[in-house]
This record gives sequence, structure tokens and C-alpha cells, in this order.
Amino acid sequence: MLKNIEKGSSLIAEIDRYETDPICVAAVQALKTTLLNHKEILMRKLDRLNQQSSMDVNPIESDELRPFLCEDVAGKTPSESAGDVVMETGESQIDRDRRLSIEQTIVKKGEVSFDEVAGLDEAKQTLKEAIIVPIQFPHLFTGGRKPWKRILLYGPPGTGKTRLARAVATEIRSCFYSVSSADLLSSWFGESEKLIKALFAHATGRPDDHSSVIFIDEIDSICRQRNSREEESTRRIKTELLKQMEGVDSHQGGDTVFLLCATNCPWELDSAFIRRFQKRIYVSLPNREARIQLLKIHDKNNELNLTEKQWNQLADLTDGYSGSDLANVMMQAFFSPIRELQASNYWQMTLDGYFIPVDQPLEGSLKANLLELPRDKVRSRSLSFSDVTEAIQHTGKTVSSEDILRFNEFTDKFGVNG
Repeated sequence: MLKNIEKGSSLIAEIDRYETDPICVAAVQALKTTLLNHKEILMRKLDRLNQQSSMDVNPIESDELRPFLCEDVAGKTPSESAGDVVMETGESQIDRDRRLSIEQTIVKKGEVSFDEVAGLDEAKQTLKEAIIVPIQFPHLFTGGRKPWKRILLYGPPGTGKTRLARAVATEIRSCFYSVSSADLLSSWFGESEKLIKALFAHATGRPDDHSSVIFIDEIDSICRQRNSREEESTRRIKTELLKQMEGVDSHQGGDTVFLLCATNCPWELDSAFIRRFQKRIYVSLPNREARIQLLKIHDKNNELNLTEKQWNQLADLTDGYSGSDLANVMMQAFFSPIRELQASNYWQMTLDGYFIPVDQPLEGSLKANLLELPRDKVRSRSLSFSDVTEAIQHTGKTVSSEDILRFNEFTDKFGVNG
């Protein structure tokens, strides 16, 4: 096996000398690292086995080295082969890789609070009752009063579902796991189920004995409706996730686990998953007051000095816009003064020594283009009401009335308004 590793390393080194494509170079480096890791583990095993003088065992035929023998590796994934070798810490390599990938999903205390989430008062109140209050006052939830441990947030894209989850992470002192479908799905057979199981085991077995919150975004990519034509691996993933969701209720006391999921397509979820979510909250498009609040949030420097009537006009013009649509509107509006800078040929110097664009030559104005002026002496004008209205005309809403109808139908059947 050592000879094969050395031979492979020499071939990779030869390829590395002539390969220039960035993707191929990255693949070659990954192969080189993998071979070095396997060689190091193999050498450690050989050293330990050779030290066992009381055992008459040929190291090359020992069961401890079978993961590295070609006839045993066939049909197994590299991660499974490496996982068969127990590291000095008592943890196998594959278990260590899973643990590290799970720990990378832990979110530190964020900066988004519920006060910074515009509108969605019912959704925020429900999340406080379901997660925050039980974590802060666990003694109140005894007997028949139990917290909601499995919650589904659904609604059109860009309405603040992920932002609500981030706000939960800010409000609590518990461990918050932010997981996407890419974190749980693996190309290796059986690895996805093990990742899901390891995630819930990590959340329930923390040494600090605190509650944990697992947030899975785009849950519909994992839990779509089951059918007879789907692959066996996909069915196994769904079965394992269903099993872990049921197990959430069995954890009591300090190791309580809350499962929070989000989706843009709730009607694509399998009925078994829909049933297991104890609370299904519809995160709808922002209402009139929320749209005004969102526009003001994106105007961080308070450049828009508008009257109440003008704010109401903007709210009317953005009816049906999602939170992300409003963010795009403001981004488009903020670029209007920049475009004027690029198109201007005449500049007026202010009393504090800055250049501002003017439409026509004035007394004392300077004729030049933007690149000919000192970079640190150019100043753009403030954002105006007309900039925002023009941006609205060029930025359409992304959620159709047909989509809203489907969400309303799902809410009438399974959910509650948030």
C-alpha cells in the first residue's frame, strides 16, 4: 500500500508540473493532501503494530490495516475507509470530519434583533412564545404545558424567514445551528443520514447542558413528497430526518432541542413532514406600515428627508413587494447620484473644498470629467424622492398574485398567519 501511495504521489507531482487550469490544479492539490493523510495514518498504524512484540501478527495482514488494502477498499468510499481507523483521541477520522462540519454551522450571537425585523408581529410573538420564553423560563413549562419544538416558517421568498431565525439566535443564549440542505446532503452513500443523526446528537449532547436550536433553511429540498420513483438513498434521508424530528420531543430538561425550518414551497413538502411540524407560520408579504419601516431601515444615513405624505406614496407604489424587493429598490435608488457623477462634465467647488456636479456651466465652475478630479474631493448629492420612485419603476415585484393565492390556500388548510 505504501508503494502504491508513493507511486500515486509521483504521478500527481508530474501532473502538477504541467497543469495550469485552476480547477484541475485544485483537484490535484486535494489528491495530494489525501494521499499524504493516508500515508501518515498508515505509518502510525505500522509503528504501533510493530511495537506489539507479544503478538505474532503480520502488519500487512492485520485487520487493523484492512481499510487501506485495495481488496477491502473496493466498493467503499474514501471517507468510510478512513473512518475505520480510530485516531489517538478515540474518534474516527470520519466522525471527526462530521463533527467539524456540524460545528461550522453554529452561529455566534448575531446583531439582528426582533426590533429590527419590520412587521411580522404575530410571527415574532409566536417565536417568542415557542422558543425564547421556554428557554428563559423552563420551570413554567411543566405538566401539560409544553413548548412548541418543531416550527415551520413558510412564505414567499424575501419576506424575512431567515432574518427571523437570525433574530432568534440573537435573543437567546443557547447554541444555534444554521443548516442548509447542502450541509446535510452528501454524494457518498449513507453519509447524509449519518450527518443528520450526528447533527441532532451534537445538539442534544452539548457539555454546557443548554437548550439548542436547529434552523434548517430550504427544507423542501430534503423533504419533498415521496413517490415510488425516487431513489433509495433519498428515501433513507427522509426516513432518518423523520426519525430525528420525532425524537426531538423525547429530550427533556436542559438538553431541549428546538427545530426551526423555513421553506418557500410548503406545498411540496411530504404530508408526514407537515404533520410533524407542531406550528406552521405563514410569513407573508410586508403590509403598508412594514413597507415604510423597511424603506427607512435601508435608508441608514437618513438621506431621505420626506414628508409623511411622500412615505405613504412610496408605500402605495410598492404594494405587493417583498422585503428583498424593497432592498433592491433602495439599492437601485442609491446608484442614481453615482450615475450623475459619471455623466457630469461641470463641477462646482463647495466652501469646504469638495466638488459637486452641476447641470450647466456656472460662474467659477470647472469643466472636467469624474476621473480628472481628486478622488477624495468628490461628493455626491443626497438621495431624493424622485430617485426612489424612478427605482420602483425599474424594479418589479418578484411575487405574483398566483403565488399569493397558493400560500393562502396552504394557510387555510395547514397553517396560521404570522
